[in-house]
Amino acid sequence: MKTNIERFLKTIPLFILIFLCVIAVCTGTKFINPFLLLSDACSKTDFTIVTRIRLPRVLLSVLCGALLGGTGAVFQGFFRNPLADAGIMGVSSGATFGALLAGGLSFSFCSFLSPVSFFAFAGAVVSSLCVYGLSKIFRESSSITLLLSGTAVGTFFSAVSSILLMTRDKNFHSFYAWTMGSFNAKGWDDFFMFVIPSVIALILLVLCAEDLDVLSCGEDVAQGLGLDYKKTEKFVLLAGSLAASSAVCAGGIISFVGLIAPHIVRKIYGPKHNTLIVQSMVYGAAIMILSDTLARTVLSPAEIPVGIVTSLIGVPFFIFVLVQFCGERK
Repeated sequence: MKTNIERFLKTIPLFILIFLCVIAVCTGTKFINPFLLLSDACSKTDFTIVTRIRLPRVLLSVLCGALLGGTGAVFQGFFRNPLADAGIMGVSSGATFGALLAGGLSFSFCSFLSPVSFFAFAGAVVSSLCVYGLSKIFRESSSITLLLSGTAVGTFFSAVSSILLMTRDKNFHSFYAWTMGSFNAKGWDDFFMFVIPSVIALILLVLCAEDLDVLSCGEDVAQGLGLDYKKTEKFVLLAGSLAASSAVCAGGIISFVGLIAPHIVRKIYGPKHNTLIVQSMVYGAAIMILSDTLARTVLSPAEIPVGIVTSLIGVPFFIFVLVQFCGERK
């Protein structure tokens, strides 16, 4: 009986996410009654607005939020640091640099792997390796150096990206809004381009759960229990880099979603990673949908980049977590 209740409680966030998606699809410069969409009373214009403009944007927001939430949960578990997420660790900045570097290339490796996606993934891998390598230099304070290394690496890649934006062709200035995080003008082509790598990344993140549960005992104890630490390390960096680069390509740099979602989930469901990662994806998607809906409606018909909204929400949350984290270390 208790198990059934627990399973039901775990499905509630999913229903909330679906509800938020319906609200997002129907809300905009023109509110569209959701009950009329499935009836003959719905006009062709309203149906077109929903199916061709709002629905693909909402689905991209769900994908991006799930990727960031899942990545944050995995990184926090692997590095055993509550402040770790793709943005704070500089992985998103590395992916952005790679995407900008490949922005002028037009060929594609296959239907969903464009040069932008490939270089974004490469940039995410390089930045995550740099951060992890720097944090390992001083093992006695790796939690602090992880945060400082991520800040340094992220700032470096952001600075180089800014140089690219200023010195390259004028078309690169269109990337500026994208670097602040935006789903504006995203359509079905964008969704289908990113859905395959995104789903692969989500599956890889979930597959990290068992090893992260073992690793929560500590690196030495985990190896004593038979965990192949090097293999886990490579797998986590691969999964996190693919997820972060897919999220960046889909919506640009969107900070703090990967920090907020896992902390909320951990307080509700506990530290077991199988539940933590999946629920962080759901909560991350919900946070993203809510933020994007606010971004395009608060100053309607003008639109705020969704990255600004998540930052306004995330900065106070980050300070709160930082204070708690520093207090626990004393």
